[in-house]
Amino acid sequence: MRKLLFLIFVLNISLFSKGNKQYAKLISLSESLLYNFEFNSARAVIGSAIELKPERPEAYLNLSKIHLWFYLGSKEEEDYKSFISYTDSCLIRTERLIDKVENNPDLLYIIGNVYKYRAIIYGTKGNTLDAFWATKKSVSYFEEVIELDPNYYSAYGGIGMFEYALSYVPAFFDWALTISGLSADQESGFSFIELAVSKGKIDNIEYKFHLAKLLDEHLAEYKKSLSLLNALTKQFPKNSLFHYQKAIEYIKSHQLENAIKEIEIVQEINHPKFVQTNSFSNFLLGDIYFRISQYEKALEYYKKFLTSTKTVDYTGIASLRTAFCYNFLDNQNEFRRYLLLSSNGNLDLEDDKYAKDESLKILESKHIDEYETFLEIENKYLSGKYNECLAQADSTIDSLELDEIKSQILVYKRLILDRKGDKEEFLNLPTKLDSLGLNSENWVKPMTYYLNAKKSFLKKDWEMVEEYLDEAESANEYQKKNMIFSYINKLKRDLTKLIK
Repeated sequence: MRKLLFLIFVLNISLFSKGNKQYAKLISLSESLLYNFEFNSARAVIGSAIELKPERPEAYLNLSKIHLWFYLGSKEEEDYKSFISYTDSCLIRTERLIDKVENNPDLLYIIGNVYKYRAIIYGTKGNTLDAFWATKKSVSYFEEVIELDPNYYSAYGGIGMFEYALSYVPAFFDWALTISGLSADQESGFSFIELAVSKGKIDNIEYKFHLAKLLDEHLAEYKKSLSLLNALTKQFPKNSLFHYQKAIEYIKSHQLENAIKEIEIVQEINHPKFVQTNSFSNFLLGDIYFRISQYEKALEYYKKFLTSTKTVDYTGIASLRTAFCYNFLDNQNEFRRYLLLSSNGNLDLEDDKYAKDESLKILESKHIDEYETFLEIENKYLSGKYNECLAQADSTIDSLELDEIKSQILVYKRLILDRKGDKEEFLNLPTKLDSLGLNSENWVKPMTYYLNAKKSFLKKDWEMVEEYLDEAESANEYQKKNMIFSYINKLKRDLTKLIK
């Protein structure tokens, strides 16, 4: 989902000469219509712009972006062909203008964006080498823009998107990064996108959306992300991608009722070219109802997702949770059937890899009741019912036999105290988690190191904070990897601010 949302939202607003004010107004209007998912109206306005200035590239770039969005949302080949055709038209017109006016940063920026969008669509189609070389071309043009005008801050945003995204390239593609000369640096990428949002004059909406996502993914700053998204949905109320991302932030903030409202908007919009977003919205609703113990409703939405999705992404974790819905509803045959199906997801995703590993353990386990207890406690935490979570944890933990379950419950206890800002109790927690958590082979291990770093931070023991964070990073190779990574980054930033 994270990849879908990161790649799909890629509109931009181009600059043009002062003598083309009417054309500029039409391009600006078409951008607003596109952001608000009014695609037919946007096409009409773009057509008027082409009639007025057929030699200009901006209108063709906007047409190409419509089909880029559509292809990423539905994977229809005709949209891919249309995208390539319109970007060709855009490049031809831009290059003709460059022949007349050399070293124009606005025109070079347009070419940088064309190759950025091509890198995205090539990557989505699985054309990895084409994606790398398009990325290299895009970055080169953005760097040329900055060389001509160091205050052209939007170009930093384009580079930042690639620097951040390339950090997720699998290790076996490192050779391609080396050959292409591209760099992958999440912190630098994040900072460049921040710069583009704060000082850039072009693509501001696009970069705000990306920054909202990265505030979540990179720093676990859910409130700041929601602040940006609230402004975007107010300005563009028909944009289902903005509402979808807001739902994700509300879920991560444990505000499930607000999340349901945002997903209902996505499903009401129900744009036919964004079928995968619509399908994923059912997965999110399944998760929400699962977390509030409405298992029949959760089943309804998990099944809608599993029967409508065009990708195997998240089908493993959806199947695992479907299995437990059936277990809580006393349907053991379906429980075991969906446990077996839990191995069929995308094993490159941490959630689906976890679903496979966990389902195999559960199938062989004699302690299904302990898994049930853990899920009840976890769901209370994830739905913001912290007092109920603590009460059930305290009343059941001593009766559990599985250390793996106990250690996870202890983690949630500490996280609740951290969220509630109960500094004294957080600092005085017994050290039982350390003995269980640091010997575990799951997400509890890096989380335990992180929580110890947080404890040292509150004690102002900066040296131990750094030591525990290093340990957390080294151990962070299990489920919840991305979430723990964002926690680590946030604490690192907080530490840097204090010891500078």
